[in-house]
Amino acid sequence: MKQIGIFTATRWELNAVRRAILVEERTRVGGARCVIGRRGNWRLFVFQTGVGTAKAEAVCRKVFASHTWDLAISSGFACALTAADIGELLIGTDVIMYRGTANPPGAGRVIPCAEKLTAAAVRAAPAAGLPARTGRFATVPRVIWRAQDKRDIAAGTGAVGLDMESAAVGAVAFERNIPFAIFRAVSDLLDEDLPFDFNLLLSSSGWARGTIACLARPSSLIALSRFRAQTALASERMTRFWGRFLDDLE
Repeated sequence: MKQIGIFTATRWELNAVRRAILVEERTRVGGARCVIGRRGNWRLFVFQTGVGTAKAEAVCRKVFASHTWDLAISSGFACALTAADIGELLIGTDVIMYRGTANPPGAGRVIPCAEKLTAAAVRAAPAAGLPARTGRFATVPRVIWRAQDKRDIAAGTGAVGLDMESAAVGAVAFERNIPFAIFRAVSDLLDEDLPFDFNLLLSSSGWARGTIACLARPSSLIALSRFRAQTALASERMTRFWGRFLDDLE
């Protein structure tokens, strides 16, 4: 049975895939939470790497060294860098590590996605009744929460989607000659700010600092409620897509 490694950042993104498969085991692999299951002729290992390129790369290097993979896929939510709707599926053609002021390791490098997997996703999305588009992804080392910053990255890269892990997953897969793909659903839009600076949540005292940020701006609570609804829709769309994609995948 062929094996797919699916790499997600958060439990919400992991659960979107989990609901589409028959779960056989829950464990930890390479220090990361992992749900193992199957659907059709495929055995799925769904990892929760944590948020960001450093965590994604560390997990990928460990699990790629310990298992043999037929496919590696970055899955989850994404910010749209083009006009799009919440829940719309974004299918990567390649991914670039954005060269911004931080100039992270690997900045400017373009990692291609496997054309066969991209084509299979393009067929599966409408069959599942889902709007979808293809294009480049941009990966960044920090949460981009202001609309103006999103627009700057869109203009500088020509990307349709923005995330924090795909370039890291793709780079390690490319080193090992493993076919790689990106399938993500839109959770926030090009022209909207996030409720507050979500980078606050990535530190050890993050939740306390995030709570203070919300209380300081009561309007952010309304925006946070809206964002939760947006991620719930994106999650439902990803579950629907994965079911159809795996059923059709040869």
